[in-house]
Amino acid sequence: MALSSCATGYSNPPFCLRNGMVSSVPKCQVRINHRIGLSFLPKTSLPARKNPSNLRVFCLRHTSAVVTGKSWEKLVLNSDTPVLVEFYASWCGPCRMVHRVIDEIAMDYAGRLKCFVLNADSDLQVAENYDIKAVPVVLLFKNGVKLESIIGTMPKEFYIAAIERALAS
Repeated sequence: MALSSCATGYSNPPFCLRNGMVSSVPKCQVRINHRIGLSFLPKTSLPARKNPSNLRVFCLRHTSAVVTGKSWEKLVLNSDTPVLVEFYASWCGPCRMVHRVIDEIAMDYAGRLKCFVLNADSDLQVAENYDIKAVPVVLLFKNGVKLESIIGTMPKEFYIAAIERALAS
């Protein structure tokens, strides 16, 4: 498990979550558990209170940027850094599993790799240009050239090995 500072986005967050309860502590630790997401642990042991009236909800999940047919050339083909593109469909269950893995990879390789998602149902022309017959498919590009193609749901290590090959080339 990795530790980081509070993910609420505040330098002094108004609350931290622990076991479904909210605690008013100035700082908290965030544990990233790749099976269930994020859990918050207060640094101090103050009594927690349930259901605060002024609770704000923050989206803590990092998501990959969306690329479309219109932005394909600019974001993927003309990129100075290697690019990973996940082709998905909204109805595809395995695509959701791959998306979670790609989100983790996007955080791990921030600055060295750009990660995008493309809805294959909405942008059929791009999918056809790269012979995408089924989803999920992950393509890796470097300098506008497709280097790797990963079809189906694979373990995170499989994607990382392909990324490392692309970065080394």
